[in-house]
Amino acid sequence: MTKPVIWALFDSGNGCYKETVEQYFPQQFEIYSIGLDKENKHHHFLSLDLSDYGELFGGNHLFETLNQLPKPDIILASPPCESWSNATNIKDGSIYWKRPVIRNLFGEFRTHDFALVTKKEFYKKTVNWVSNPDYTKMLYSRMNGELCAVNTTRIIARFQPKIFVIENPSYGKLWRYYEQVLNFSGIKNIVCYNDYDENFSQKPTCFYSNLDLQLKVPQYKQAKFTIGSDKKATARHQKVISGYNKRSNIPLLLIKDILEHCLNYLEKYKN
Repeated sequence: MTKPVIWALFDSGNGCYKETVEQYFPQQFEIYSIGLDKENKHHHFLSLDLSDYGELFGGNHLFETLNQLPKPDIILASPPCESWSNATNIKDGSIYWKRPVIRNLFGEFRTHDFALVTKKEFYKKTVNWVSNPDYTKMLYSRMNGELCAVNTTRIIARFQPKIFVIENPSYGKLWRYYEQVLNFSGIKNIVCYNDYDENFSQKPTCFYSNLDLQLKVPQYKQAKFTIGSDKKATARHQKVISGYNKRSNIPLLLIKDILEHCLNYLEKYKN
């Protein structure tokens, strides 16, 4: 029997998707990790810029490269979350996107989440930030995040995997971007990392998929934690963990749970 093929997009950091397959499913899956290692520490992956926009200038390197791989049955993706994260929230939006307040005779209401922050607004709103962010770097980060998000959906649409799973923080703006801007729908499977591995922070995370992955019910819901307090805990945790790759780690037992459900689905609906 042919092994189901997994494309693990953005699995170029510490390679948690690949590590899970090698540890728990060495005979069940064929996996290809794809992306760019920001820290230049690993070589387990196919080096490919998933924010590529070369088609605008007549190129097609992204899809020409992916066309050489076996067609995926499953696509797992962890696109960069910086520009979507609530950790950068400020009044009326975030340092990456603003959400203006419109005032009329009937009161106030907020427009959609994805208006652009001008340079003047950016420095006015971030004047008290300890990190002293740079507007140009913020622009690059936002464009990279948006291109990665768009290309992830384009890859899914082009190669039509039986299953797709996209990971990002549960309270981030990526899910609204997919729904409001790209009209790309999925099921929000919410889970907390420390429900699978106590060495991780709570970190409520969404695995956006065409499947109900039947993950563990997050304990934070049972404990009635607030979103605000959780954001502070996550921010503290990220300060303790140094390095982009480590902060991007996913509990292997959580990925194992996801892949077991994928296997069951493929077995049930094979043909």
